[in-house]
Amino acid sequence: MNRNCYLFYGEDHFLIKKETDLVFKENEIDLSMIEVYDGEDEGVDQAITNAMTLPFLADKKGVIIKNAMFLSGEQTISDAEADKIINFCEMKLEWTVLIIQAPFDVLDTKGKLVKYLTKNVITKKFVVNDKAFDVYDYVKKQLATHNLKIQPFALTQFINRANTNMDNLNNELEKLIYYSYNLKEINADVVFEVINREVEDNIFDLVNALLEKNQDKVFKVYYDLIDHNIKSTQIISVVANKFLEILYTKALMNIKYSKADIEKFFGYSSGRVYYMMKNAQEVSDEVLFDNIKSLEELDFNIKSGRIDKDLGPELYFLAGK
Repeated sequence: MNRNCYLFYGEDHFLIKKETDLVFKENEIDLSMIEVYDGEDEGVDQAITNAMTLPFLADKKGVIIKNAMFLSGEQTISDAEADKIINFCEMKLEWTVLIIQAPFDVLDTKGKLVKYLTKNVITKKFVVNDKAFDVYDYVKKQLATHNLKIQPFALTQFINRANTNMDNLNNELEKLIYYSYNLKEINADVVFEVINREVEDNIFDLVNALLEKNQDKVFKVYYDLIDHNIKSTQIISVVANKFLEILYTKALMNIKYSKADIEKFFGYSSGRVYYMMKNAQEVSDEVLFDNIKSLEELDFNIKSGRIDKDLGPELYFLAGK
C-alpha cells in the first residue's frame, strides 16, 4: 500500500476537496507546492512526470489529477499512461503526495488501472446523501460540533438561501460557523449578515462559481445581486477586477510572495487570499485573459447600446469560459 497516493471518488465534490486539503495539511505541504492537472483535458503524462521530480526548496510537494474521467470508462486512457501511473505508485516516492480525484460514484472496475488503484493506494468514496437526508438535522448537527445552536426561524432562512446543492450548503455553513465564533445561539440577523454579504464578497463567490463552471450558483449569486439593486454593469466591472486580482496573485506567487505578504498587499482576509492563491494555481493565464477580454467587450457593447444590459451578462455567464 502506497501511503502517499490517494484515489478520492464520488459525487460529493465538497468533501473530496475537504479531504484533499486535509491530506496536504497533515503532510505539511504548503499551497505553493501543490500542482493541479486536469485529467479530462490534459491527460496524465505531464502530471506523473512532474510528480517524479524533486520539490524545490521543500521536503514534500503535492500533485492533484482532477476530473479523472478515464477511471469511469467514459474516457479512454492508453496502456502507456495507465502503466505510468501504476509505476509511479510502485516507486513509493517520499517527496510527492499524489491525489487522483474522480467526480463520480461508479468506477470502471473492469479496467486494470482501477483494479490496481483500489487495491494499492488509499481509496475513499464520497457519496452525496440519499433521499432520506434531512438538511435541517444536518445543519443543526454540524453547528452542534462547534457548540452552536440556531433559532428555528434562522435555520429556515439559512436553508432557504444556502441549500442549492451540497457544495454550496457546506461552503455557506463554514462561513456561518466562522462568523458565529463566540456566539451561543445564531439568530436570523446573523444569517442575513452572512448570506447577504457585501457586493464584493458576493462577486468573489460569483467568480469562483464561474471558474468551477457551476452555472446554478453563478445565476443564484447574480440574481441575488440584481435583487439587491446592484446594476449589471457594476457587476461586470467588479467581476473583471476579480479576474485581474487572480492574475496579480499569480505574479506575486511567481516572485515568491508568501500568503501573509499577499494578504498585506491586497488587504484581504486569510480565507479569501487562500482561495485567490488556489485559483491562481489552478486557472491558466489563457482562461483569465479570455474572461477579461470578453468582459471588456461586453462592457463596451452595453455602453454603446449594441446589447441589452441585462441580456449581455446572462449570455456571458451561459457561455461559461
